[in-house]
Amino acid sequence: MAKSVRNRADLLASLAVIIIILTLRTDLACISIYVLTIPYFILTKRPHLLYYLALGSIMSIVWVYLNQNLYSYNHDYLTIANLSTLPLFGWAIGLLGMQMLFHKLKKSIKIKGFTRDFLLFSIPYWILLIAAETIFYHLFNIHDIATAGNPGLPICDCMHSPLWMKAVYFGMGPAFFVINRINQAAKAHIRK
Repeated sequence: MAKSVRNRADLLASLAVIIIILTLRTDLACISIYVLTIPYFILTKRPHLLYYLALGSIMSIVWVYLNQNLYSYNHDYLTIANLSTLPLFGWAIGLLGMQMLFHKLKKSIKIKGFTRDFLLFSIPYWILLIAAETIFYHLFNIHDIATAGNPGLPICDCMHSPLWMKAVYFGMGPAFFVINRINQAAKAHIRK
């Protein structure tokens, strides 16, 4: 597929995501975006990106399963096997989106190395995590009542959860990056 066609397709997909977020209930928006991502990557001849969706999904399932008692919202969201679909699909889509942003940023910065890549992934991830949490808490009025008694982050007053849970949230992106790096190294080693 020609790069200009793919860029136009990406722009249209981005607009569709915004429309979905603004028109559907948040959990349904996350599920819709997740499901539509699969044929979109196949149609735009980027099935390799499904690996990142799969890894994000695995991390999301493990996290939400282990902490399902900490997800109880002020809205009724769908559940799958007692797992709230909002964090389940939200984490997977968020990690995939961050990986795609990282690849765009990486092309524009010519410095090489693990530390540069780690920071290039992690710093935008942390900024976007705080922005997303702030927007969903204040603009979309999504509150996790199971952890509401905990203090939020200063200034933005979001992410009302225990300190250890905040640490996991901030560590999820860097862990995703490191797991990807380990998988890349393993693939390179196997090819030799």
